[in-house]
Formats: sequence, structure tokens, C-alpha cells
Amino acid sequence: MVDSTGAGDAFAAGFLAALLSGLDPRAALENGCRAGAVAVAQVGGRPPVPGATAQSAGIAKELYPIDTD
Repeated sequence: MVDSTGAGDAFAAGFLAALLSGLDPRAALENGCRAGAVAVAQVGGRPPVPGATAQSAGIAKELYPIDTD
């Protein structure tokens, strides 16, 4: 973790975006966790960018895989 600024906001955005796009709650939770992980990997808050949460969560999926076993 580099900086916790925006972690909760990123989690909420990732979770809600996934849930509203039709993913099941578990997948939405994973998406929120990945978005939060991306947020804490950089210094400071960032202004919102359309689609950034989904892109960040996709990148985080590769960097921070979640073991579902």
C-alpha cells in the first residue's frame, strides 16, 4: 500500500459498477476489491475518468488474482 486516499471510493465504484452491469454479488465484490487495490498502489487521489474504474479493475485482476478455492 502506497496511499489509502480514495480506496473506499474506488471499492464502492468498482463494486456498484459491476453489480449494476449484471454481475453476481461475489463477482461485484471481487471487482470492488481490485479497484480498491489499484487505488492504494499510487500516491494521492485522482480525478474521476469515465471507464477508469472498470479499466483499473481489469488491470488489477491480472496483478492481484483472487484465489476462489
